[in-house]
Parts: sequence; structure tokens; C-alpha cells
Amino acid sequence: MSNVLRTIKNKIREIHGYDHFSWFDSSYIVDWVLVVGVFVLGRLIKAQPVYERDFYPDDPLIGHPHKLEQISSFANKLIAGTVAAVLVVFIGGYRNSVHEIHHGLLAAAAGSSLNDLITEALKNRVGRLRPDFLSRCEWDLSRLECTGDPKAILDGRKSFPSGHASSAFVGMIFVTLFLAGKTAALCFGINPRLSVIRSRFARLGLVLSPLYFAIWVAVTRVEDNRHHREDVIVGGVIGIFSGTICYLLYWPNPFSASSFSEETMGRPRLDSVNRVPGISRGDGEGYRLAPESADFEDV
Repeated sequence: MSNVLRTIKNKIREIHGYDHFSWFDSSYIVDWVLVVGVFVLGRLIKAQPVYERDFYPDDPLIGHPHKLEQISSFANKLIAGTVAAVLVVFIGGYRNSVHEIHHGLLAAAAGSSLNDLITEALKNRVGRLRPDFLSRCEWDLSRLECTGDPKAILDGRKSFPSGHASSAFVGMIFVTLFLAGKTAALCFGINPRLSVIRSRFARLGLVLSPLYFAIWVAVTRVEDNRHHREDVIVGGVIGIFSGTICYLLYWPNPFSASSFSEETMGRPRLDSVNRVPGISRGDGEGYRLAPESADFEDV
């Protein structure tokens, strides 16, 4: 197996050059396999039967009217995922760094998969009823059962936590941290040399702006009678947790001044340091940051 991996790495380096893939380590293959595995596990959990809570047909908490949603689940995940991926590819391409593109996409994918797993597991086991559940149910007094669309009723039992909120926040918190790692906008104790944005307030506004989308999505879920307030709050916390912890696995802490020295500014973590000369130490134990190169420029 090790010979096969070594052959693949050598072929890649023949095409792109050694420097572009000197950071590569076989552990990243394991990471990608685990990311896919977590994603598949989340899909399997989603397909399992949902816990069916008892309810009262006159419960006002679940008696709100059914409304059209302002943003669909597909559109929400597409926007959150696309913004993160496009930003990573654009900045990584501008800085001529396959390393940054790889680590950015891996961190974003890992955060999204972890977020989906936690969200779907809670949805299925909690089985909280949505605010518009009775509208979906169409309760029949004579038969003492729901007569509505079975799919709508099933979805009506998945209120906690909000998948829209968690998906929006996991994507947007990654974008926020990624931009903060490039601009030091969240590290208030330093003022590194920046070639594009010198204003501290402008940098802060740029870094925090993606969270506006996530907050808007969370608010619409309450407005559209899809979730209770607690659902979107917990969904947002899950998204922020998943996105943050997976970002920090592959990128230095954007709140730490040690992440913004001339040698480490905006560079991802590096595992394969024993085979690459001239690597600077990072601030995380067991990790190093990518080597200084003329290709790396401040954004």
C-alpha cells in the first residue's frame, strides 16, 4: 500500500513539480476517507425511523399555519458550500498554493460532514414537532389520526435542531475563520502588513459579513413556522462548533498573534515536516506551518 501511495505522489509531482506537493502526507487520504464515511453515516441515520412523540390536537405550539419557506434546504446548502469552496480555490490559486486549496476544501468538507452527522442524529432521536405540525397532520377527529401527506408529517417530526441553521453556520463560520486567517481581523493585538485592506474596521466587517447570511437563514426558519427558537439556536451552535473545530485541525488559530508572523502568515498546517527542509514551527503541537515561499503573498 505504501508503495502505491508513493507512486501516486511521485506521478503528481512529475506533473505539478515537487514544491507544489512537498506538503502531501498519506494521512490526508485517511482524512478524506473518514470525511466520506462520516457523511455516509449521517445519510444512514437520516434514513432511520424517527422517534414519534405524542401530541395534543389543540397544542398551540404546533398549531401554526404551514407556509412556503423563504430558502430551501438545497439552496441553503448549495450557497453555504459553494461560497466556501470558491473562496478557497480563488485565494489558493492566487497564492499559487495547492496546499492551501487542499487544506481549505478538506477542512470545509470535514466540518460539513460532522455537522450533518450531529444534526441528523439529534433530529431522529429527539423527534420534536415543528410549529406547523398540526397543519401537516390534518387531524381527523373521527379516526383519531393524521390524514395528511405522510412525507410532510414525517418531516414535521424533525424540528430539533434546525438543519438549515446548522448548515448555514457551518459554512459561514468556516468562511469567517478562513478570511480572519488571511487578514488577522480577529487578532486585535497585532497589525500585520496587508496589501489590500489596511483598515481594521473594514477587515472586521469583511470577516463577519458571511455570518449575516447564516443569521438571516436562522431567522427565516422561525418566520416560516418551520422551527421553534430553541431549534435554530442549537442548530447554529452545532454549525459553529463543527466548522470551528474542523478549521483548527488544518489551519492555525486566527485569534493567536503567533499565527501572523512573517513566516506563518495565512499558511495552513503541515504534517509531513520530517521530509521537507526549511519548515517553520507552528503554534500547534505535532504540526508545522508551510514553508515560506515567494509565491505566498498577503491578501
